[in-house]
Amino acid sequence: MKSYNFVILGGGIVAGYAAQQMVEDGLMAHQLCIISADDRPPYERPALSKDFLEGESSVDDILINEDGFYAEHGIDLRLNTRVTGVDLGKKLLHTDDGDHIGFEKLLIATGSKVRTFDLPGADLGNIFYLRWLDDAKMIRNIAQQAERGVVIGSGFIGLEVSSVLAQHNVNTFLVFPESSLMEGFFTAEMADYFEEYYRARGIKFVANETVTGFSGDRQVESVKLTSERGIAAELVVAGIGVEPATDLFRETGLEIDDGIVVNEYLETNIDDVYAAGDVTRYWDLLYDKYRHIEHWDNAAEQGKTAAQNMMGKAEAFVKVPYFFSDEFDLSWEFWGDTDGADEIIHRGDVSSGSFSTWWLKDGKLIAAFVMDRPNEERELAPQWIRSKEPIPTQRLRDASVSLPVGM
Repeated sequence: MKSYNFVILGGGIVAGYAAQQMVEDGLMAHQLCIISADDRPPYERPALSKDFLEGESSVDDILINEDGFYAEHGIDLRLNTRVTGVDLGKKLLHTDDGDHIGFEKLLIATGSKVRTFDLPGADLGNIFYLRWLDDAKMIRNIAQQAERGVVIGSGFIGLEVSSVLAQHNVNTFLVFPESSLMEGFFTAEMADYFEEYYRARGIKFVANETVTGFSGDRQVESVKLTSERGIAAELVVAGIGVEPATDLFRETGLEIDDGIVVNEYLETNIDDVYAAGDVTRYWDLLYDKYRHIEHWDNAAEQGKTAAQNMMGKAEAFVKVPYFFSDEFDLSWEFWGDTDGADEIIHRGDVSSGSFSTWWLKDGKLIAAFVMDRPNEERELAPQWIRSKEPIPTQRLRDASVSLPVGM
């Protein structure tokens, strides 16, 4: 049995950036062990539905830390290793190869697991849930030959993957149960713009439909819908959501509620046990509520903060929630939380693709979306949210007037 000062359970984004932060903060050789079920060092997962899927980057390009980083700093990186048992009282992890790993402080970074279909034909070949590097590799290879593809779900994964397939000249259908794209997030004006943009690039929308099954001989050939319609497909990619990967900790005494519950320091209810990234439900000091986020920025930043706190700091995690996405030639960013907004302002011409959207509550900014706009808007969005002060709404409405940077 080996024991370490620090153990990170999970080999994703949190682990890569936490290790980086620990090294910057003076980590000594053989103090840290990272346990990962993956067969590769931590890599940037957003690239799986963007650059890597498009074929514009290699495996080496998406590694969080350069090849040799872990060995150079004496970090024990245990790949292809699954933890089958956890004893937080004794500070022990039990692995599938019969080993036992001890720790003084543990960072849980198990991320999330994809929701999958439990439907007839769901086990056919060429049905993918984009989560791992190998998934992206297989989708990329098949897309080079497939003529028809179906993407299920109109969230981040659905929008990004469908745009990549269309650019590979795959006749692409986007199936989703809502009446419009990103319903509940996009305003009506935003949804209209994106739908028109996608249609102009050959994507067919199948709205207000859910999947009832799949058919084919060994590999998928058709997707069946509630309307009894069938869509022929040689490739299916489903982006139907994820769930925090907490099954391992059900009987450990950890507080779990839509993720492992942590405070503003990313500490769990058990001493010396921290959690970060997709697996957490954390206390958001800016919005005064618990929050669960599944996105790269949150995982990377929480990994850094947790690493600092494990090494002796008392750094609260205070961060405006941030998301970004790339589809076709579009690139956009979003900050904050639209919940409770009582006013929405669109700045610029939404139909032109150069616009920003601002959600306010009681005259204060709570969320913002920015696409192809001046940098001042990108800078002001998180700044105004953090300030919790009334903003100049009249000026915001008039896109011909510059905004007061530094307010």
